[in-house]
This record gives sequence, structure tokens and C-alpha cells, in this order.
Amino acid sequence: MQPISWLLSFTGFHRQDAWHERPVPGSPGIKRRRRTLTSPDDDDGNGDAKEVDKAQKSNSSFEEETAITKVLKSVDPSLLDDSPGGVNALTRKGTILMTMCSCLGFHALRLILRDAFFRSASSTRPNTLLKRKVAEHYLLSAIHAFGCSYFSLRKFLSGRWNSPVGSEAMLCFSLGYTSYTLCALKTQLLSDPLWALNELGNFVKIWSCLRAQGVGWVVPMLFSAEVPTAFLDTLRMLAEFGIQPSHIVWRMFLGAFTLSFVSVKAIALPAILGYFVLRPQDYPELHQPAFLPAKLAILARAFLNYLWLSIVARHWVPTRHFHPEGEYLISRREERLPRLREITPNMGQVIQHIRKAYNPMSLLFFSVLQGCYFVGPAAIPAILYALARRPKYRMAAGSVLAMLGIMAVWPMHMERPYRTASTPMAALLQKWLRERLLRYFSFKAIFEEPLQKDRRYMLAVMPHGVIPFASTCLSIALEKEGFVPNSIGADILFQIPLLRQLCRFGGLVPATPQSIKRALTWPYPNNVTFIVPGGIAEIFLMRPDLEQVFIKSRKGFVRLALQSGVDIVPVYGLGHTQLFTMLDKSSALGGFLMRMSRRFKVSLPLSYGRLGMPLVPYSKPIAALVGKPIRIEKAYSNPPEELVNDIHAQFIAELQRIFEKHKGIVPGYEHKQLYLEDEAVPPLQKDAMATDVLFPSSMPDPKGQVPRSRL
Repeated sequence: MQPISWLLSFTGFHRQDAWHERPVPGSPGIKRRRRTLTSPDDDDGNGDAKEVDKAQKSNSSFEEETAITKVLKSVDPSLLDDSPGGVNALTRKGTILMTMCSCLGFHALRLILRDAFFRSASSTRPNTLLKRKVAEHYLLSAIHAFGCSYFSLRKFLSGRWNSPVGSEAMLCFSLGYTSYTLCALKTQLLSDPLWALNELGNFVKIWSCLRAQGVGWVVPMLFSAEVPTAFLDTLRMLAEFGIQPSHIVWRMFLGAFTLSFVSVKAIALPAILGYFVLRPQDYPELHQPAFLPAKLAILARAFLNYLWLSIVARHWVPTRHFHPEGEYLISRREERLPRLREITPNMGQVIQHIRKAYNPMSLLFFSVLQGCYFVGPAAIPAILYALARRPKYRMAAGSVLAMLGIMAVWPMHMERPYRTASTPMAALLQKWLRERLLRYFSFKAIFEEPLQKDRRYMLAVMPHGVIPFASTCLSIALEKEGFVPNSIGADILFQIPLLRQLCRFGGLVPATPQSIKRALTWPYPNNVTFIVPGGIAEIFLMRPDLEQVFIKSRKGFVRLALQSGVDIVPVYGLGHTQLFTMLDKSSALGGFLMRMSRRFKVSLPLSYGRLGMPLVPYSKPIAALVGKPIRIEKAYSNPPEELVNDIHAQFIAELQRIFEKHKGIVPGYEHKQLYLEDEAVPPLQKDAMATDVLFPSSMPDPKGQVPRSRL
């Protein structure tokens, strides 16, 4: 390392001695700022005082803690650098934390964009999925580029380009985009080394700036490199809107992109940074050890920019570059993809969808459900820890634990039929929640035959999905006709405090043989009982490209119906497989989770919905297809196996019939096929993004062929 350090010091690229000789305490750049802030006319007796006042003012604003710094200090002071001058500098631990948080933020942003703009892209054709994923990453790239460009241009136009205000927030913002891009496109790292080097260099540059002291003033200058990217993203948008390359608007933005790339990335940025770096006495903060990786990354990216320009200079074809035909700004693969307007709704539909799906009360409802399922059980160890090790919180923790204990043993009166809310306030709340749920899913119900009030029914709903919302919505629809259905829920739901009260409030009954038999005997209005035969095993059959049910080996519900003498009604919940993104059993981890879930009788799927939350579904349409009832004329104390098999076969046939007849009412299901659990299904298609050219900027070679390199 000594020869490398000597070489860097000899060339003036990195003078570490200048950093060690900086004036402390205070900002490393106080000397420079005094000279730049002093007016040339201030040579009277008060000039020195004005200079000191301005310097102190700049220094105090420079060292003022940002909001991010204050939050991190309140969480853990070890996340911040406590050395002199390191007010807003982060430690390695703090930088890792900010990387994770900002990366998750961009992932949530991508999910929001997908839900808002691409919810109608429910087709599972490879080209449609590829187009959706490319468009999602393009939108993220445009948001990042325009955000950084606005920050940089605002600093320059306001005359405060060397002000560090807002620099730390923009560094975290850019770090999130870069880290998420590397994670989401990890398969591109080996297939395209130049793209990987460019993105890794950008990540190292931002990481180093967050860890360095007193370099916030240089961040606006570094982010000016995103201005050409903003013009490039504008060209991509014009291509999606159908603007021809010969159009004057296209030519104007192509010229702006070329001019900004050459002037900013190739000339101005290297020259200005080189000027600052070669003056170590005035800018010692640029020679601290923490900033060395940033300088090396900037040097590597500058080399890539010059390489890109050399390719353009050697293979410049005006008719090709000013009239790109899918080779310069748009890859050849994208020419075969559907147009963006074909898979996205119009802006009016987007606004209407966002108002409905992102209603705060709807999100609050699902967040409460999620909190009861996950946060409640997870809080018990924290409560026990507070009781044992935190005397200051012992009383509060004991009170919460006592309240949870009371709710866990509070009698639920499962032996009697469920009735609707008894008080006007509870009835109003129940009605409001149920109407909100129906609107959230744009629910539809199709009945082959109407249900009669003088007969008892078992409605067997399939598939289960992560949560069988079709069963819940159909129950709400039947209540409008006078029925008060009973819903069978997993027994584990009635073991969790608060969640058991919410389940009973919604009309659920534990999934035990005694409870089910009791519910099947209740008369009108409780003469309808919902059951989901697929259970936990069916959750892990979810795939976005097909429908699969776990029914061939499930005959227990048929036997219960025969013993109780109730009609069996097949119900297919159309749309369950698009409410969550889930890891199915085809993967090693998904298969392990399925085995653990079946063993412990609790669902443990690795899934997420809106905003990346595990129990907040996407706001997509679902429908309940209610088939013709299978009549059971009398009760059998011990039903014969032949009769069970015959009724079971009728159930499967009716389920398949209603699926094929009505599957087109939910967008994206027109071409889906229904498989049973023992039938061979086609393999899950490989992720189309693994072979996609996401950010194409390839140049034609002299023979007219496009090389694979992209910068």
C-alpha cells in the first residue's frame, strides 16, 4: 500500500497530509470559505470583522445538524462520526442502516408505481411482464434523475452551489436508488461488466460522501452528472408517447442530451473537480481517507464516459443517431414489447384508483389486521424483557401483559349463532367497514342459482390465497339479502389476543369438527356456512400465471356435509392469486415454509402486498363464482365412501365448470388454466428481466451490428 499512497501523493491526487494539517476544531474548509465569502471591497477597518462574521455564519450553518443526523443520534449515537468536524458524517454502521432504509424506500416506491400504473398489466405473457418491469425501472430512473437534477440546478441558479444544506438527504436518496438497482438487477452484474462498473462506482461515490467530513458542498456538483440522464429519460418517454425521431421535439431533447453529456460529464465536472483536488491546502476535506474511494469512483466513471464518447466518435452515423431505429436509445428487444399505453390505464383511472386504494382508512384497516397478526405475538417477548430488565417500564409492560391475558381468555360464546352488531354504533362501524372492503376490491358475485332461506348450505370456497377475501366479500353480499353467514377460520386465529375478538366480530368460527358441525345445524339467517377446504397447503400453490387448487385429497368437508344433511355449493374466488406477491412451493424456501406451516398448523407464507406489507393486499378486482348447489336430501351418521367420492367428484366438476364459464370477468384471467394439485403444471417462467437490456445505450459498429456493451 505504501507505493500506491506515495504515487497518489506525488501526483497530487490524494494528499493525506493536507487533511491531517487542517484547522480543527471547526469545518475543514473554513479557510477556503473565508476567502470566498470576503468581498474585494472590504479592505477598510471593518473588513476583517465582516470576513470573520461571514465565515462564522457559513461555518455554523455548515455544521448545523440535519434532520437525518438528529434522528440517527436519537436512535443510536454510534451511527454518527464523533470526531472533530464530523457533525453529519456517518460511521460504517450508520451508512449500512441508511442504505437498507433507502433501498426499502425505493422498493416500496416501485410497488406503488406498479400498483398505480401497471395493475391492468395482469397478462402473464413474457413480453408483457418484461415491458412492465422495464417501465418500472425506467420510472425509478426518471424519478432519481429529475430529483438530483432539480437539486443541483436549484443550487447553481440560487448562487449557493457550495451550500451543504440538503446534501445529506439527497445522498441518502441517491444511495437508495443505486443500491436498489444493484439488488434488483443483480443478474446484470456478470453479463455486463461495464454497466456493473458504472453502477458500483456510483454506489461507492455516494457511500464515501456520506462517510466523509465536510464534503456536503461538493454534492450539488456531483449530482449535476444526472442532468444528461434526465434528458435521456425524457427521450424514452417521448418514444413511449409515439413521438417520431424526426420530430423537432425529439431532435431538441436529443441535442440537449448530447450537449449536456459532453459539457457536464466530459468537460466541466472533471475539470472543476480536478481544480479542487489539486489545491489541497484550500480544500483539505477532499483529501481525507474517507473520500478517497469517491475520487477513485469518479475517475473510473469519467473513463467510462470518455470510452462512450470514443465509441460515438468512431461510429457516428448521423442518419442513425438523429433518427434512432431501436438501436441507440431503445433496444431491439424493446421493439417487440407491447406499447406502454397498452398495459397502463389512463390518468383519470390512475387518479381514481389511487383515491380508492390509498385511502388512509382502508390502509388503517389492513394495518390493524396485520398488526394483530404479527405485532401482537412479537410484542410479548419485548414485554417480558421490559418486566425483567427495565424497571422504568415495568408497570406499563405489566398492564399491557395483563390486558392481553384477559383478552386471551375472554369468553367468545362460540356455541350460539353469530348475530350482527347489537348496538347502533357497532352496527354503523360494521357497515362502514364492509362497504369499504367491497369497494376496495371492486367485488362482484355471480350466482348460478339463488340460495333459499329454507335450506342449509356449506359454501366451499377455493382457492385459499394468502387471505380468502372472496369468502369475506361474498359473506357481506349475502348479508344484504338477509343471511348472516358463518365463516370457518383457522383455529390459530382464536388463540391470539385482540385478533380473536376481531375474527368473532366478523362472524368467524374456529375450524374444529365440533364448531363446524354446530354451525351447520343453525337455521336461517345463519343457514349459510363458509369453509375453505384447501387450507394451508393451497396457500403455497399460488402462482401468477395459472390457477391451482388443493382438492383431490380433501374429502372431509364432503363427509361433514353428508353427516349434517346440508347442500354443498362450490365457490371459486377469482382474483385471489393477484392480491399478493408470494414465494410458492416450487422454490426451496417456499417448500420449507409450506412444510413448517402444515406441521405447526399456522400459515407462514413469504408474501407481500401493497407497500411491501405482508397482509395489506393490492386493490385489484375479485369475484365470487357461486356454482349450483349439490343437493343432500338427508343426513348420514356414517356416510358410505362411494357416496363421498361421488359427491366429491361432482364438486370438482362443478368447480371447473364455473371457472371456465366466468373466468373472463376479472381482467387477466381470460387465458388462465385451472389445475388440480396432482396435475402436472408448466414450469414457472424465468424472470424476463434476467436477459433484458434495461438501460440500453449501445452503439452500432462499422458493420451495422449492435455490440452488447452499455454505458
